[in-house]
Amino acid sequence: MQSDSGSWYIDSGTLYYFHKFMVEFTQDDIPQDYEEEVHDPRLCGRFRYCHALFDRRNDADPIVLCNMFRDKLFGESTRFTQWEHEVPEQFKVNRGSEIFNYIDSVSRAEINKNIDKFLIIVKFGVFKVHTDSYRDDFGDDESGFGPASKSSIDALEEVSDLGPEFECVICLEEGEKKVKCMPCGHAFHGRCIEEWLEKNNLCPLCRYAMPRDS
Repeated sequence: MQSDSGSWYIDSGTLYYFHKFMVEFTQDDIPQDYEEEVHDPRLCGRFRYCHALFDRRNDADPIVLCNMFRDKLFGESTRFTQWEHEVPEQFKVNRGSEIFNYIDSVSRAEINKNIDKFLIIVKFGVFKVHTDSYRDDFGDDESGFGPASKSSIDALEEVSDLGPEFECVICLEEGEKKVKCMPCGHAFHGRCIEEWLEKNNLCPLCRYAMPRDS
């Protein structure tokens, strides 16, 4: 699997999540698109998972796939229930560019040169943040969440003996790199989680909120 780390965006109290990843396609049918409700006392919303197949043998075109994703994610004709509000047009344009660049980059990557077919998956979330926790947990920065405090990052516990099957969900790589554990119990490569928390104080897996500087 090849993935970006996912991105959070905040716009006037609405929270957006966007994540792109790919896997080698080895099954018969493309998975159905679906939605997933989020049960969190701080958030109200859901994720949408959309899929498209990139097939070199059939001259796959990143532009065609990009337009397909835009329609699946944002189009009025989608079979999914509509979001509770209109997603800003500039957000749609920017995410469309992200999808095109991602598909183009993974198709050209040396590591994928022998893969004829792979599945592109986009995970998109729209949430309303409860007013009383919005500023404390998520900050008020349109580019994303605020960083965790330096002291909380420095206090992350280094762990070992996780076994050869351990995979960091941020970089999706295995190996004997230094691993650090967050207070919620989730472990990541040390440098990966440090860089993540320098931008975003929430755990990549469970959204546990690390302390922020006041």
